[in-house]
Amino acid sequence: MSALGVIALAGGTFLQAAPATDPPVRVTSTVDRPLLPRHTDDRKVVIKIEVEGAERASRNDRTPLNLAVVIDRSGSMSGAKLEQAKQAASMLVDQLDPGDVLSLVVYESEVDVLLHAARLGDRRREIKNRIRNIQTGGSTALYDGVDCGGRELEEFLSRERINRVILLSDGIANVGPSSNREIANLGQRLAKRGGSVTTIGLGDDYNETLMTALAEASDANYYYVGDVEKLPEVFESELGELKSIVARDIHIEIHCPRGVRPLRFLGRPEKLEAQQGSVVLSTLSSQQTRELYLECTIDEDSFGDISEIAEVVVRYSDASAKAKSRVETMPIVVGYTDDVKMATASIDKAVQAEAVVFANAEDTEKAIRLADSGDIAACREQLSWQIGNLKRAYTAAPAAQQRILKEEIAAVEEAKIDLADDQLSKGQRKKLATGSFDYRNSKK
Repeated sequence: MSALGVIALAGGTFLQAAPATDPPVRVTSTVDRPLLPRHTDDRKVVIKIEVEGAERASRNDRTPLNLAVVIDRSGSMSGAKLEQAKQAASMLVDQLDPGDVLSLVVYESEVDVLLHAARLGDRRREIKNRIRNIQTGGSTALYDGVDCGGRELEEFLSRERINRVILLSDGIANVGPSSNREIANLGQRLAKRGGSVTTIGLGDDYNETLMTALAEASDANYYYVGDVEKLPEVFESELGELKSIVARDIHIEIHCPRGVRPLRFLGRPEKLEAQQGSVVLSTLSSQQTRELYLECTIDEDSFGDISEIAEVVVRYSDASAKAKSRVETMPIVVGYTDDVKMATASIDKAVQAEAVVFANAEDTEKAIRLADSGDIAACREQLSWQIGNLKRAYTAAPAAQQRILKEEIAAVEEAKIDLADDQLSKGQRKKLATGSFDYRNSKK
């Protein structure tokens, strides 16, 4: 138990008691079924863990940035795409502080460093002139572009900075390493050194599987931008998140005692080992909420006897304090009753509805794989099942969760309609992949 203490609330929610100085992260946990009927074959429980970034006391109190902006300038970027990319990059330069570090890399068949990593200082005009003069070229050496951006980060790579590559591309990697695995491994190597890669896919011709894998490897962001006019908004959103980071290296561990088996993290790829599961989130921004849902089951021999079904341990570093780490621990507790009506009344319908939405991310990935394999009939059947499952959850959900479910139902129905031509269009595939990415990575 942490020194912060735990307050038990009705309905199975546990909140950390506020210490004298409020921590940068608020951690809460809830179960979907806090009171279980003793005589039942359904012994599954969903544990919801939520981490929320505290509001920063001052906008000036932020961690300095170390950014490498990597822009695809291959031939397909000519015209409005490149002009909007240059506008967005110039806007980013205007919003950085003099102490932030910036590098600029452009690539086509070859990679060029327009600006080696250095503190911004008073060079805004010079940097924006270099951006203005970017011209389109040949093919797409995406791997080499990201690799070069990662090397630019290294000179100023530090725990005292937020280190991130921001990649913008509209095409498929066709020069140098180009497989999803090779490029995801590049993201993983950068993450091990303390960096991350946000990917921005522009238009409908890039490889979204590659772009999501690269972002997911380092727990960064992925954006699908179908309309080039929205590109400056995306850069602004990314920069706003980076400038408001309050915590980093958030390690969430869930330990289940003997008699309780963790089954899966809903929507996430992490594997469970023995009696525990863990998830690492690279950063958490001010007022950002990231959620995890763990499905577990109580063994028949322990059902009715075991109350503390898990312990949650959250470790993280305060982004505004040098090497300052924090640990919070809380128990996850359920009760039992012979009164079936009382057990039913205790159900947290919001958590159950949210769990369905997060699990739907896995189902969507399955539908995409079926479409990619050419099995359109099975894909259509899969999407129909998802629509039915989401609608059933909608019926029992509270109003706030009904809004989310309604959006998910509409997205899956749109994909099913898109299959009328016996294929999943590029744009529709990207919409599905984006939604799935956001839930898989707790970005919604």
